[in-house]
Amino acid sequence: MRSRSPSLLSRVISRLMKRFAATRRRLVRLRASSRSSLPQVGLPRSSHPPREGAPTADSPPRRIRPLPRILHDRVLVVLALLLGVGVLLRVWFLLVWSPAITGYSDSGIYFQDAVSPLWTDPVRTVGYSMFLRVLHGIAPHLILVIIVQHALGLFAAALFFLAVRRCGGPRGLGLAPAAIIVLGGDELFLEHSALSDSLFIFLLSAMLYCAVRASQESAWWAALAGLCAGLGVWDRGAGIAMVAVIALWLLFSAGRPTRRTIAVAVVSLAVSLASVGGYIEWRQAASGLSGLTTNNAWNLYGRVAPWADCTKFTPPAGTQALCESTPPSQRGYRSTENYIYNPNSPAQRLFGPPYEVSKYPQAMALMQRWSEAALLGQPLDYLHAVWLDTIRLVDPNHPSYGDLSADKLFTFLLYGPDGHSGVNEFVTDWQHLLYPNDPPTHRGDIGPLNEWERITRVDGVWMVILLALCLAGPWLLVGRPRAGMTLFAVTALVLLFFPIFTKGYDYRFVIPAFGPLLAAGALAAWGLVVRLGPRARRARSAWPRAPRRSLSERG
Repeated sequence: MRSRSPSLLSRVISRLMKRFAATRRRLVRLRASSRSSLPQVGLPRSSHPPREGAPTADSPPRRIRPLPRILHDRVLVVLALLLGVGVLLRVWFLLVWSPAITGYSDSGIYFQDAVSPLWTDPVRTVGYSMFLRVLHGIAPHLILVIIVQHALGLFAAALFFLAVRRCGGPRGLGLAPAAIIVLGGDELFLEHSALSDSLFIFLLSAMLYCAVRASQESAWWAALAGLCAGLGVWDRGAGIAMVAVIALWLLFSAGRPTRRTIAVAVVSLAVSLASVGGYIEWRQAASGLSGLTTNNAWNLYGRVAPWADCTKFTPPAGTQALCESTPPSQRGYRSTENYIYNPNSPAQRLFGPPYEVSKYPQAMALMQRWSEAALLGQPLDYLHAVWLDTIRLVDPNHPSYGDLSADKLFTFLLYGPDGHSGVNEFVTDWQHLLYPNDPPTHRGDIGPLNEWERITRVDGVWMVILLALCLAGPWLLVGRPRAGMTLFAVTALVLLFFPIFTKGYDYRFVIPAFGPLLAAGALAAWGLVVRLGPRARRARSAWPRAPRRSLSERG
């Protein structure tokens, strides 16, 4: 037994070593085969040599192309579809009605300022006439102006989308203001008209986008926001209110003022005032006239004259001729524009027409003092007039002392002062002087576009809902979304009510507010959904339920 034990032990050890070696070789083969079965990134699957320029294993990783990334982003796809439909609508408009809508008398004034010495208009700022001059230098055709304005409308929609996107919340919220600008019939008609509104809406969108970025990034964005606000005043004098809105919002964009918010607010305000001051200095140096405009008292006169009763206040010396013997109750709802532009109005008989600098000494100062005396002497009548115009935001055809309703505005735009001929001789004369080589105008079937404007009009219940959301938004949101919503809401409310307080309702002045109004409404609606969602679930869970019965009770 002892002689056999060592040989047996050696055989057992030898057999174990062989098995261990075989197992090791098997593991090595399995590891090699598993590596060869893994996909090799960048290598062709076939055994053929790779094509020239084809990626190899040593090639750097490819960057994802932006187009496929956009195609997988549903929000960007919807935005692209909106812009595409907007382009088609604008091309349709150009084919139906070219080169432009020129029935509104203001178009003739803009053409006149672009042909005559620049500072001849004593009522309006001349930024839009400068815009016409710049484009006239590129190509002396009105169709170029309209194409550029349509492009500005599409850019404005994209800027509103990006501005809302930077405020937080679902990325699709920015589609709401983009849609009303791209697809809204009101915007389409203004873009196709030789009027200052489309340029103002673009500057407004750029101003809001830059302001949102200024609250999050460098002060350069605050400077750009201030510049856009200042240029908005060049285009439309009423834009002066936006200078204060942007500066104040930047100051409180983080809640309480901080060193940073104070700095960006000061930068924005300084750039705005510098651009407005540059306009005033340029005007005075070129024409000798001071201020943004010369006849700036006419607007407030038009606000108070329809209901002014000189038996309720004391007219300043030299203004008794502005009083009417007919009591306001017997005058009816004579509009603001009637008192400003009707040659038989008391102010025109005393001071001359508003489109000329009056020869009467201190004419604008006297008119301003009379208007302020009427306002202070009849505050309830003033508030009543403001209330009537506020109702017209919901019901544009409600009677008031304001001017054009939506229907009357577009009739005037398309068919001129008489409402049917389509001819405004004042506009036509100056248009031919500015664009003498333009082809004859083409007037096709505008009916479908008119109907589209009525369908997409923002009034009635929609206006009530949006105004309610603007007022409730600060209590529905917090943080960055709340700040952004406040900016859009305040901008919309200022655009809607500043003309009502200072001149009177005109549907043309309502349209620029639609972009910020929809932006604020979208953010506030999202805040409402977020707040009501958990509460609704908690309320449902708290509802009393019938007790469950046992099987014995059921039987």
